[in-house]
Amino acid sequence: MFRRFLFVILLGIVLLVGCNSNLSLSLTEKSEGSLSKDIQSFFHDVNEQNGVHLYFDNQNSSIFVYLNGSNVKQGEKAVHFTNFNVKADRETISLSYESDQTLNYSDEAFSNELFYEINVDKNYETIKLFNNGEETHFGSISGN
Repeated sequence: MFRRFLFVILLGIVLLVGCNSNLSLSLTEKSEGSLSKDIQSFFHDVNEQNGVHLYFDNQNSSIFVYLNGSNVKQGEKAVHFTNFNVKADRETISLSYESDQTLNYSDEAFSNELFYEINVDKNYETIKLFNNGEETHFGSISGN
C-alpha cells in the first residue's frame, strides 16, 4: 500500500512539472469558489473526511491542498488550522501546517477548512507532510 502511495506521488510530480524552467515555487491561499470545477469536485468528494487532501493539476504545474477539519461530532473538539507553509530542499517538498483543537464551535476566527495552491518550480521526487512538526500522511490524493 505504501509503495503504491509513494509511486502515485512520484508519478504525479514527474507529470506535474515536465520541463518548464520558468516556474517558481510559490504558495497562495485560495477560496473554494476560485478553484476549477474538477478540483472543487474532488474536494467536495472528500469533504466528509477530515485531514489533508492533495490534488495534482498537471495542466498548470500546480498542487492544490485542502486542509479539512470541518467534521465535528457533538461534544468532541473541533480542529482548526493556524499556519501553512511550503519549503523545498533538493528533491523534496515539505508541506507543514499547524493545527489546534477547541470546544468553541462558533468562533469564526477559527479556520477549519483551508485551500492552497502551490506552483512548483521543478520536478520533485518526494512530498512530505508535517502537522505541528510531526510527519504525517495525506488523507487522499488525486489529479488530472
